[in-house]
Amino acid sequence: MAKITSSSNPDTDCQYEKDALYLHPSEHSGMSLASLPLDGTNFFAWSRSVYLSLGTKLKLGFIDGSFPKPTVGSKNFEQWRRVDLMVTSWIWNSISKDLVEAFMYISSSHELWLELQGRYGRSNGPIIYQIQRELSTVSQGDLSVTTYFTKVKKLWNEFACLVPAPKCSCGSCTCEIGKMISVQNESTQLMQFLMGLHEVYDNERSQVLMMHPLPDVEKAYAMILSVEKQRAVNGNIIFSHQ
Repeated sequence: MAKITSSSNPDTDCQYEKDALYLHPSEHSGMSLASLPLDGTNFFAWSRSVYLSLGTKLKLGFIDGSFPKPTVGSKNFEQWRRVDLMVTSWIWNSISKDLVEAFMYISSSHELWLELQGRYGRSNGPIIYQIQRELSTVSQGDLSVTTYFTKVKKLWNEFACLVPAPKCSCGSCTCEIGKMISVQNESTQLMQFLMGLHEVYDNERSQVLMMHPLPDVEKAYAMILSVEKQRAVNGNIIFSHQ
């Protein structure tokens, strides 16, 4: 497929941050929006990458329908269609070769996105179940503290995206429910992190649990990591750092 490139005009560079219809000279139809292509099983992580990529380019409105096609013949119609074709190409390039042919004849990026959501993102239930299951059994094993923490934090982040914390919508809430929910989530994460630590950190785990108030999970991680590093200096290396 021939690449669609944008014109290079230094006077319009500032539009890159302001105008969804602007295409930067470095942008072309051969670009991909995700490091790992959609393979049919990774829609949640893949769609997150696509959203972030398009968000930085001010192009989310094309796929979520908030920037609909202008009237044919209107001032912005041709440029809108050009940019929409570009976004469509980027999404195609982000789908695995085994799947992409099924979507090559969809006429707009919004229709393409709806089709992908309908086919691969209809239900988050199985993903939520899998994340909860992994969180209930995750443990450090022979992993380094950093690798273990990264693993469990990834699960927390995925769960937070799928099940966002409830927010007050009345506009006049004074009970600070959001803050209380945040504190509760932090406490849950701290306990999950501590429960999965290797038994060699039993003393440090007990010390953390005796602290008042309890530290947040980031501070607890820093404390355990410091102990691991000190043991490494002393030659008492127990875990793999892979």
